[in-house]
Amino acid sequence: EGNWQNYMAEFDQAGANARLDALGMADTDGDGFRELPNGDKLVLNLNYSTQGIAGQTVELVSQYWADVGIQSVVKEVTPDEYRSAQSSNKLDVSMWRKSQPLAIVLGNNELWVPPFENYFGNRNGMLWAEWVDSNGSAGVEPPEDVKQLIADINAFQSADQSSDEFKMLGNRMVENMASNLYFIGTVNAPAPLINNNDLKNFTEFKTHSYEYYRTYPYRATQWWLDE
Repeated sequence: EGNWQNYMAEFDQAGANARLDALGMADTDGDGFRELPNGDKLVLNLNYSTQGIAGQTVELVSQYWADVGIQSVVKEVTPDEYRSAQSSNKLDVSMWRKSQPLAIVLGNNELWVPPFENYFGNRNGMLWAEWVDSNGSAGVEPPEDVKQLIADINAFQSADQSSDEFKMLGNRMVENMASNLYFIGTVNAPAPLINNNDLKNFTEFKTHSYEYYRTYPYRATQWWLDE
């Protein structure tokens, strides 16, 4: 229900400017970039690894933000550096590929519980995760919407998949995750696949993702080269 697939992901420079204006962010020193409402300078560090996102995508995002007055610095780092900083809650912006296929969600709730993935994926809300893991004795208590996500994914995994409850929970989870912008999608980019005609038993891919471990659904162990 509802069109959440592209929610707030469209190119809308005028809308971005209007929202930043409404936040009270203005260019107070005339350098072409907006300051925070209290006058402090804002510069976002966009650290990324090419294992998780293309450098061209990060550069494009940085330019789009500059066009509406948000200053950023793009820096490529190693995957290990990125993951360490992410798990230490030291990133200004998390930038990594992410998807949530139903087959994975049904057997693993981590994509819906802070920090919303494991060490090797795109994580967010690290202090919420600390609160969840410590039963509230440490970290920062998450908002009610996040608590609802946790409750809903656990109910979703145990619900009859043909039931109205299953559909209701799924719809509510999607709306909650998308509308609160815990993660901001950019583009569902194509991933071209090229195979040699001598490779036999190869089949057309319907997905290419980390979550399905790239070739795993297509049984690469059963391919062979025709000699």
